[in-house]
Amino acid sequence: MKRSIQRILNAGTADIDDSRARRSIVIINTLSLLTAILIALVASVLYWYTGSLLILVPAILEITCFAGVITLNHYRRHSTASMATLMIHCCFGIYFGSILGNVMPIELITAFLFTFLIGASFLVFKNLKVRLLSLGCALFLIVAVQLNNYLHIVQPMYMMPAMVPVLKMACWVGMLILMAYVTFFIIRQNDMFLRENQELLSRLKEADAAKSKFLRETSHEIRTPLNAVFGIAQLLHSRKRQIDDPELQQDINYLYAASFLSREIINNVLDMAKIEAGKYSEPVIEPFSLKDNAESCVALNRYVAATRKVRIQLAIDPSIPEFISTDHIFLTKIVNNLLSNAVKFATPGSSVDVRFRRKNQQLTCYVRNEGNLRAEQLDKVFQPFEAERNSQVEGTGLGLQITRHLVELLGGNIFVENKGELIQFKFSIPLQAAAAAPAEAGSIMPRAGEFNGYKVLIIEDDLFSGHVIRKFLSEAGAETILADSGEEGLALLESHHPDLVITDSHLPGIQGKDVLARLRGIHAFRHLPVIIASGDAFNEAREEMMAAGANDYLVKPFLYADLHKLLEKYLPARFKQVAG
Repeated sequence: MKRSIQRILNAGTADIDDSRARRSIVIINTLSLLTAILIALVASVLYWYTGSLLILVPAILEITCFAGVITLNHYRRHSTASMATLMIHCCFGIYFGSILGNVMPIELITAFLFTFLIGASFLVFKNLKVRLLSLGCALFLIVAVQLNNYLHIVQPMYMMPAMVPVLKMACWVGMLILMAYVTFFIIRQNDMFLRENQELLSRLKEADAAKSKFLRETSHEIRTPLNAVFGIAQLLHSRKRQIDDPELQQDINYLYAASFLSREIINNVLDMAKIEAGKYSEPVIEPFSLKDNAESCVALNRYVAATRKVRIQLAIDPSIPEFISTDHIFLTKIVNNLLSNAVKFATPGSSVDVRFRRKNQQLTCYVRNEGNLRAEQLDKVFQPFEAERNSQVEGTGLGLQITRHLVELLGGNIFVENKGELIQFKFSIPLQAAAAAPAEAGSIMPRAGEFNGYKVLIIEDDLFSGHVIRKFLSEAGAETILADSGEEGLALLESHHPDLVITDSHLPGIQGKDVLARLRGIHAFRHLPVIIASGDAFNEAREEMMAAGANDYLVKPFLYADLHKLLEKYLPARFKQVAG
């Protein structure tokens, strides 16, 4: 008996992997079976007292219809079975509501409809139109029975007054059982959804934590060797004029451009992760020179453009104040990303135009390159991972998504359009004039002998990274001491008394944070400048190291211009003496 009932309830669920779809079929089968059984019981009681075929024949017909619903499910006609259930309840509800009169009062029909018919349909049907149809059918049934009570279109059966309470009780009991069952199902379904959502949320948190861990560790592992490659590329690029071989000079340009692009790609991946996590920094508004900022961006991208024989032309409206206030790091990333994208897709031998214009209180920038985008490309250009590919340069498709986010953080907007034979990106941000910004010292490479007489301790376990940092400092005249572990670095610190320490945060044995703690615990080195050079680019890592006593934090792979500025900042102003 139990197996037979289970087969009926599970009719049509074989080979269905979706648990929710399977559950909907079981609900329809269960309601059909239960309704058929209750109709048989209630109709038997009513027929016993009335002896009327107006009760017996429709009851048999309704039971047959519900058996047909289960049959439809058995033959995989699930949508038809669900809709049939709705229609059967409506049709026979109108009939029995009209024929039984006071035995089945309108209040009982209303409670049944809103609990059973609507509740069950919302459990089973996911489509909004079908749910609205269920609601419409239920309202129609209520109105039809109520109209019949007033207009007497269908005359109710005559019931002996003594029989009415018993028959009414039978109807109430049957309806209440059905409503209780549906209510139980709704509560059970709700609890199930809550459990599933909690499990899903837990899995999502675990996946997010695993993704963050993977990104952090992978980023660090990639950034450390890339720092050596980029460092060597910068050193070679600074000396290329000393090389007489034009072909080798071109190879050095290619090496520098490729390593620079690799750095930008890995930075974009990290920026996108920060945006998704809602942890991207808020803009820091400060004065700076727009001209210097724009020329710096153009200079960096000219190396890449030269490899494709693309010219970059810059023009700044003279009505724009020399110094403006906004987040210069954000603006640099915006312009760099747009320039990089334009250079990537510019026709070889063509030009990329960068124009800054003033429109009222808005700073507007146009970046144009030869080409044309289809309408569907224009719609997707700011979506992540929607990068186009060409034969020479590839990317992640994240740069423009990040650019739009940064523009919006600065209170602006960005658009892309076809302008004849040109692709034009245009962004506008609020323009705020500023007083003269503090002069920024620092060139890309130091002058020979600029830091003569200064000792710098480098604690770096990666042989290549330690080598390129040491070479950069040595060429500037500084005496360098190299340690490959925290323990060795602390020992050399005591014996050499350096003027500056550059250390990685991830070291074998004693970590960079522990080195800082011990160093700051020695009175003689309490104020010794310490720069962290790490492949860990997450804000949490920077904040942790700064809180531990670091003076500054460089993210690998870094530009030597950034390291040079820090050397000028923390070493005594020896470069002024040399220059004088």
